[in-house]
Amino acid sequence: MPENTGSNEVRQLRVVVEAADYEAALALYRDVLGLQPEAAFAGEGDARVVILDAGRATLELANPAQRAMIDAVEVGRPVSPHIRLAFEVQDTTAATEALVGAGAELVAPPTRTPWNSLNARLETPGDLQITLFQELGVPGAGDGSATRAEVPFALVDVFGDAPLTGNPLAIVDLTDWDQPVDESWYPTVARELNQSETTFVLPGRDGAVRELRSFTAGGVEVFGAGHNALGAWWWLLDSGRLTRPAPGTEIIQRIGGRNLPVVVRNDGYLDMRQSAARFGAYADPDLVARAVGLGRDDLSEVLPPQVVDTGADHLMVILRGRDALAAATPDKPALIAVAQSVAAQGIYLAWLDGDERQPTVHARFFNPGMGLDEDPATGSAAGPLAALLHRHELLDTDEELTIVQGEKMGRRSTIHATVDRDDVVAVSGRGSLTVRGSIHPPGPVQP
Repeated sequence: MPENTGSNEVRQLRVVVEAADYEAALALYRDVLGLQPEAAFAGEGDARVVILDAGRATLELANPAQRAMIDAVEVGRPVSPHIRLAFEVQDTTAATEALVGAGAELVAPPTRTPWNSLNARLETPGDLQITLFQELGVPGAGDGSATRAEVPFALVDVFGDAPLTGNPLAIVDLTDWDQPVDESWYPTVARELNQSETTFVLPGRDGAVRELRSFTAGGVEVFGAGHNALGAWWWLLDSGRLTRPAPGTEIIQRIGGRNLPVVVRNDGYLDMRQSAARFGAYADPDLVARAVGLGRDDLSEVLPPQVVDTGADHLMVILRGRDALAAATPDKPALIAVAQSVAAQGIYLAWLDGDERQPTVHARFFNPGMGLDEDPATGSAAGPLAALLHRHELLDTDEELTIVQGEKMGRRSTIHATVDRDDVVAVSGRGSLTVRGSIHPPGPVQP
């Protein structure tokens, strides 16, 4: 092989593509696939060009037999042009769905290859045929036995202002796990990780990109869409396990048998819509006050304790002063009895501070019946609170409510909530990654 002297050493591979529909190609590759612009230029006669960073570049040379073999594996018939681009992504299924939604034509859906990657083939603007591929791990026999020996997991602080604030959430990603999972494994792992909630990410179905299941540290499954869901989506997008779509894009999640949208913002925040509010039973104020170690006079006379549900039934208890919020000391058996009497999952204490620049509520959440003594941030309760205040004209339509929680625990959290003209509630926030690693794979749980 001739020795490279250095003067002719290649420093960059750049593929130049003529795209007749320039704007469509730019939107797909930059906004959907996430290639970041390095430079853009315009010239006479409406000449335009943009240079997009596609990460590490390699040149793959293949003989005709290799080309035919790849077509057979990915598509099942000869379709490759002379030049085809291949992009490595974190999640082939999600990236494929996003590109098709942006106008790409699906040639072949994601397919597991004999060398244990997940490959899809598409035709895109610019007359380019591309392969999306996701490396799944060490190759096996090609018969499904190549499942990795470990499953990714992370700890994310949700609704926090900085790492090690907010509400810790454990996330276990089972998207690529292709074996049955024993039902007892989920609560057992949640008890082992011992966070307020552990969310398991499963492949999407029924029109959803992903399905989520969440369990408390006590092993009880919960179905609300709060920090347990928002934190999972933040991690999937931040870690690149899902390709981040353009701001304003809705991602459909399935949780608790419902499909709910998550809206991506351009500042790292996510907006998560909840179910339409349902206003339920009222609780006896005297019993509520005693259960949280307060006097009857500490509770609002205008807003009596009431169950509100935007995905999870929580008892809203409005207090008259911030001192009462700090002084609340729950009696667990009494609190469980009050919650059961009105079919509520947990109790949300809140004090509205009308003196701050924007509507701000300071809150605490208790749910001992599900193994959660106190929660530093509760998105599934923030939505019901916003709905209650909106119903009583204490929160305007589309006005952002700021909820500060977790102060008593030393884990200050900030949740934002709004109610739109159709009375649809949305909560928003972001997360911070604190731990990532892998967990022992699903298997039978010994009694």
